[in-house]
Amino acid sequence: MKKIVSRLILIIAFITLNACATTPNKETEIPVQPAVSDNAVKTDPFERVNRRIFTFNEKVDKFILTPFAKAYRNVLPRPVRTAVYNFFSNTTEGRNLINSLLQGKLNNAADTFSRLFINSTFGLAGLIDIATLSGLERHVEDLGQTLAVWGFGFGPYIVIPIIGPSSGRDLLGLYSYFSYTDPLRYLDNRNARFSLLVLDMVDTRSRYLRASSVFSFASLDPYQFARESYFQHRLDYIYDGSPPIETYE
Repeated sequence: MKKIVSRLILIIAFITLNACATTPNKETEIPVQPAVSDNAVKTDPFERVNRRIFTFNEKVDKFILTPFAKAYRNVLPRPVRTAVYNFFSNTTEGRNLINSLLQGKLNNAADTFSRLFINSTFGLAGLIDIATLSGLERHVEDLGQTLAVWGFGFGPYIVIPIIGPSSGRDLLGLYSYFSYTDPLRYLDNRNARFSLLVLDMVDTRSRYLRASSVFSFASLDPYQFARESYFQHRLDYIYDGSPPIETYE
């Protein structure tokens, strides 16, 4: 009898959280206007250095990351890879929650809090993405997006060794990603932290193996293609998938 009651309580709590997170509440949303323009975005004053780092990153990707990613994909079955992806996605929900609040996206924050609670408990520390199965949308937010909403400009385009494209503004977001908002940072064992970081990189790279061939033949200048793709990718995130048409012109 006690087991039945406990299960009923869990089910009711799950349904209540889901209902609260998915119920539209437009009155609580704070309107924001990202300060992004075509002139402010496309700046590459360090192109010569960036190209050298880009070439270095391509070699690291070709000779290290891609072979590991292929082996990872061939050895581990899809359910295991899905669980790994779900786990690392769940570790970023704290960052998504904080930045949703900082941007005034209260509905997104409610969704993210519900996702974090449900997947961390019922989803076995995030290995199973129950929240998505229940209809809770994932909202990716970072400090770079928050600074854009607050009016900070894009800054210079920067290519970071190993990590890849970034910008002056997004560097701060990148720092926050590897600092206080990353729960893995608080692990005492450095070897465990490093192993999980490598696993995350290999898992991420394995999901873009098919895109590599498209990237190789997409442009006569891969560096320029990567740069423009990054501009559009960030604009898409900042404007939540609906950037003004003029930003692409």
